[in-house]
Amino acid sequence: MKDTILVNLVSDQTIPNVQFVKWYFNQNHLPMKIFLLSTKEMENKQKSECIKSALALPESFVEWETILTDENDISKTKNVLKENLDKQKYKNIIVNITGGTKLMSLAVFDFFNGKPNTKIFYQPIGKELQEIFPEQKRFDMFEILSLEEYLKAHGISYKFSNECVKDWNYNKSVYDLVIEKNRELIKGMLHLQNNSYFKNVFKRKDFLDFTQLDDSKFTEIESQTATKENMCNLLKSFGFNPEKIELKHIRYITGGWFEEFVYQKVCNEYQNVDEKNVALNVTIQKGNDKNELDVIYLDKDNKLHVIECKSFVDGNEGNKVLNDALYKLQAIIKSKFGLFVKQHLYTKSIIDKETPLNRASEFGIDIKDGNAI
Repeated sequence: MKDTILVNLVSDQTIPNVQFVKWYFNQNHLPMKIFLLSTKEMENKQKSECIKSALALPESFVEWETILTDENDISKTKNVLKENLDKQKYKNIIVNITGGTKLMSLAVFDFFNGKPNTKIFYQPIGKELQEIFPEQKRFDMFEILSLEEYLKAHGISYKFSNECVKDWNYNKSVYDLVIEKNRELIKGMLHLQNNSYFKNVFKRKDFLDFTQLDDSKFTEIESQTATKENMCNLLKSFGFNPEKIELKHIRYITGGWFEEFVYQKVCNEYQNVDEKNVALNVTIQKGNDKNELDVIYLDKDNKLHVIECKSFVDGNEGNKVLNDALYKLQAIIKSKFGLFVKQHLYTKSIIDKETPLNRASEFGIDIKDGNAI
């Protein structure tokens, strides 16, 4: 049996529990039992499992136990604690009442208040940790989480690829050097990317020799600019060899360059971000639901940022793309993450119309357009 027990109240917001347990464990490195007081509703959402998964503490040091109570019944909560905790005497009883409902917090505080070898803690949102029994102390407790810990705490698995086609110095200048004067040709490349012939070929082959393709494969595409000569010249202008073109090269030209630029900008220029906590081309999964995200990062204040990248949103078609992107961001954030998520939309276009700006403001989405970038 462990001599130290940490009592934590489980609620929808798992991050406070993850931070507290990580802080206490790193401070003391003691074998301990972690007691999670939860409810049926929270366990249906697998909140205790999310906390355990995020922390990934060594089994040799930590024993977990989850006990259910009625979040609206003070007497039942006290009885649950008595039935499960009075059987074992602990040298250290550490109680964190930050989570749970108000009635759960009141019941737990009342149960442990005055008990020997006990310390009770509480952390208001965005404030420092406070010991409220037996002494009144404040702790500058702030455990920086990893991106993986944060996502696991929300029951989210993820895959990503931070491999970039071009480096930061190139991506900073590619718009001025190549893209601005080739916007129409790039639209032709986008038509090519969406063409069924090229889609099917890239499923079978790692690369294509564009110089050996029949001209008809290009004339079938509904774009006057997507000729074989034009596409080969466009590939060369980006420094690609037309004789050995991979799908990632085409995707880079049609918008991947901007996603790489934003990812690299966050890594290189944002002071409050550790590069290890930035991810590009992300697939997140919660249950059976999957979503694709362009760039995500966790800053040093443990706030998650989700960035939707749209290289250009000009004209009527661009307005629809912008509108769809705003709704996509709002829907994903609302269904997947906690309270402290910042949403961004980055684009090289200039956004000056009131409708999308008002909608972004309503959704809490920060727009960084060509003027800001």
